[in-house]
Amino acid sequence: MKRKCICLFLWLLVIALSYGGGYLCFAWPLSEVRTDEMPEVLPVTAGKENFILPETRLVTETLNLKTGEKVMDESPMPAMYLGLEREELLSKLNDYMTDLPLNELENGLVSFDIESYSTNEVVLRKTYYPDENYQKYYVIYRQGRIVIYYSDRKTVFEYPDIKLGDLPIDLRCEILSGKEMKDETELYSFLQNYSS
Repeated sequence: MKRKCICLFLWLLVIALSYGGGYLCFAWPLSEVRTDEMPEVLPVTAGKENFILPETRLVTETLNLKTGEKVMDESPMPAMYLGLEREELLSKLNDYMTDLPLNELENGLVSFDIESYSTNEVVLRKTYYPDENYQKYYVIYRQGRIVIYYSDRKTVFEYPDIKLGDLPIDLRCEILSGKEMKDETELYSFLQNYSS
C-alpha cells in the first residue's frame, strides 16, 4: 500500500513539474513584453479620411450635348450618399445608370459621373443627349393579350381591349415582334382605330 501511495505521489509530482515547467517556458516570457513594442492601434475610421459628411455640399451639373446648355444646381446631400468614399459613390452612380428611371430615359441621360470630390464639396455631372427619334411607347403581344409599355419595356402603360385577331396582318406581325410608338398622338391614334 505504501508503494502505491509513493507511486501516486511521484506521478502527481511529475505532472505538477511538467505543468509548472511549461508555464515558465512559454507564459512567463509573454507577460514581460513591453508596451512600447506593441504596434500602434488605429481607429476604425482611419482609412476613411475622405468621405461624404452631412455638411458636404452637393452640386449637380447638368449638360445638354445637343444645345451645349450647362446648368448648375446645389442641393442638400441625400442620405444615401452620406459616409461614402469616392469609389463607393461612383458605384452608386453606375447602379443608377444600369437601372434608369423612366423620366431620365426619356430625357436622354447618357452618363452620370463625378466631376470633383472632397469632404467639402461633391460635383456630379449628368450628361444628356435628347433624341428626336425617341420612341416613348412599346406595344407587344404578351401572355395572350396586347400590352403597352413605356419605353423602358418594364413599366406597363395600359392593357388595351384590342384583340390580336382584329388587327390587319401586317400590324399583327409588328405587334408580335414589338412595335415602338413615338408619342401620345401615335399611340392614341392606334388605340382609337383598333379598340372595340
